Amino acid sequence: MFKSFFLSFFFIVIILDFPPFLNAQEKSLTTILKINNLPRPGDTLIKQQVDYIDPGISGTNIIWDFRSVNPVNDHYYLHYLTGSSDPLLINGIEHGTVYSYLISGDSLIHTGYENSTTIMKYDPPEIRLKFPLRYGDIICGDFSGRGEYCHMTALNVSGITTVSADATGTLYTPLGLTFKNVLRVKSLREYFQTGIDSVTMKMESYSWYVSGNRYPVFETIKTATKKTGRREMEHKVASFFYPPADQAHLLDDTTNWVKQDFIDEVKDIDQLFSNCQLKPNPVTSKLIIEYELTQDATISFRIIDGNGMVRCIIPDVGKNSGKYSDTIEMDKLPPGIYIINVFVNEMLKSIKVVKI
Repeated sequence: MFKSFFLSFFFIVIILDFPPFLNAQEKSLTTILKINNLPRPGDTLIKQQVDYIDPGISGTNIIWDFRSVNPVNDHYYLHYLTGSSDPLLINGIEHGTVYSYLISGDSLIHTGYENSTTIMKYDPPEIRLKFPLRYGDIICGDFSGRGEYCHMTALNVSGITTVSADATGTLYTPLGLTFKNVLRVKSLREYFQTGIDSVTMKMESYSWYVSGNRYPVFETIKTATKKTGRREMEHKVASFFYPPADQAHLLDDTTNWVKQDFIDEVKDIDQLFSNCQLKPNPVTSKLIIEYELTQDATISFRIIDGNGMVRCIIPDVGKNSGKYSDTIEMDKLPPGIYIINVFVNEMLKSIKVVKI
């Protein structure tokens, strides 16, 4: 029983041990800069858990339509404080856990965390960001940590973290605001040692940063574990919305924030791509997608597995308005939960399908 509880608690700690703070971009460049984008002691952020958001593909000129996401939990608070009299030390406090960071030259590194039951110190520490970070940049570094759980169980972890600025585009939010020149940052933390025998783990975090905001607007996090000789299992999927009006703004510049009026023009993917049905779901081999296009459009599909890997691509096809029935071959895919990303005129809709 203790082992089961400890395993569950360990995964929760790992989730909380990846707070978002890779921060906003310049007004005209998809670039993260040290002078503008460090977490600021004294700031308190509000974030709201929402329905899971599939991060979609990487690249440029991507459209992320998150207007229809639904809240799951009330807001959470994230506080930033000075770690001591040293201005290079910063603490982030969230969910009753204190995370420690250090500004080292052109890098922001994570040195450990502590709460009522667990303490962890990293040596070498984990790289979180290197300045400047522009679209296409990739940074990575090893980390190793030692700690204790309840002053009883030793914790030893190690792995590698890779941070990449992997996408740019336009973001639609539930508040009716549109952000252009958005930079998305992907962080992948891979644990080669988790402190639990034969168990490895990885966590992916995707964050969307906009001009005029110091902190992200959206974030999606997912984790997966694998035990030797067994299939990989997903343990946590979560997404968060940071209402821009509640954030600490980087600048007074909000010229990139556009209030949209969608009444007179069709820009919602649910208006273009309607009456969608998956037959059958769960599926064993052939998946039929029935849908209707309300106007001429370019449409494509991608099948994403539980690890975020693209398993099947149906490329762009221009189609006239009307009703359609497309078939996707899934017989060669292993059983599990998949996400179908539907791109209609570069807008994204995600649909879940179960393969048995």
